[in-house]
Amino acid sequence: MASKSWHELLVEIIAKDESDSEPFCSSNNGRHLGIYFFDNSGKAIYFTHREARCMLHLLRRKNFGGVAKKLKLSPYTVEFYVNNMCRKLDCNSISDLIAVVKSSDFLKHYRRKMFVNQKSSR
Repeated sequence: MASKSWHELLVEIIAKDESDSEPFCSSNNGRHLGIYFFDNSGKAIYFTHREARCMLHLLRRKNFGGVAKKLKLSPYTVEFYVNNMCRKLDCNSISDLIAVVKSSDFLKHYRRKMFVNQKSSR
């Protein structure tokens, strides 16, 4: 089977994310799990659960208000998470942040984390 394109993977993850009330929720202690992934240089990056979900919606070209509405957060909270992600990846703008994340293995790790947690919660 051919590997999925970046866009197909994003669509699959968003559909799964929207069908779960709280993706990444550990069945052991109820804590939200973050996600590790690697940028192009091989540097390990950690996004919290909320940062990762905000990133998913930013990748779908939503603005802060759109992400906030979708995740039931304040636009200022979304801006805070985006600023954290920019700092973690040494990005100066949202477009730089999105470019770095698109070129990383973020989506593959996000997808893997979703399906691993789905199996463990059964």
